[in-house]
Amino acid sequence: MDKNEAKLVLQACRPDGQDDALPAFAEALALVERDPELKAWWEAQRAFDRAISAKLRDVAIPSDLRDTILASRKIEQMTPRFRLPYGFAVAAMIMICLGLGLYVSRPVNRTSPQVQIVSHDYAKGSIAFLEDDSTPLGMLSPDHEKVVAWLKQQHSPLGTIPTKMENLPSVGCQTFHVQGHTVSLICFTMSGGGVCHLFTIEKRALADPPGTSPSFGREGSWTTASWSDANHTYMLAAQADPDTLRHLL
Repeated sequence: MDKNEAKLVLQACRPDGQDDALPAFAEALALVERDPELKAWWEAQRAFDRAISAKLRDVAIPSDLRDTILASRKIEQMTPRFRLPYGFAVAAMIMICLGLGLYVSRPVNRTSPQVQIVSHDYAKGSIAFLEDDSTPLGMLSPDHEKVVAWLKQQHSPLGTIPTKMENLPSVGCQTFHVQGHTVSLICFTMSGGGVCHLFTIEKRALADPPGTSPSFGREGSWTTASWSDANHTYMLAAQADPDTLRHLL
């Protein structure tokens, strides 16, 4: 079994671990333990699957669902087959999008911000957003290209992902605002386990942007590393020790 075959097999493995002991997955899981890159992909895939499962659990099942299904079967007998499935497909897609929470209801502020942010207030606001469980990620994907494409559609600052993080699978991304300034957030699965979060904002939005060398700090239980390039300021945050972040940078 090669790496691609293992990925294909593992995509059918449920995220709660109940399938791990089945012979059908044993060879693929053994390969995961021998291949660091495959293991990083598998951890990101499981995080993605758990996020989807959690969102689906939040969707309330209508009390009249059984009666509605039975009634629809009777209607189908009197309705041309080429019309009714299309209507149900549209309804199903709407319910899935609402259930997964892939679209955030917060309005996007397109106005030009006038006030620069103090770096400490920016860091505090970004971590507060990260800890707000009521706001889901805008999209979920282990694919960097899909994450970047989504952020471009939102007109969010992108900057440059640190070189050592380019091979880490992403979990997903989001865009939000701190004092009127747009911030991009990309979440990554770390090879040793856990998730790190990369925030990007335009450098001119900050009154006191950090320099080009990472500056380490703390925000509650989070370790942060902040730095700037010519146009953007970045903040990497994780519930880990500073050495873990240094290794990523």
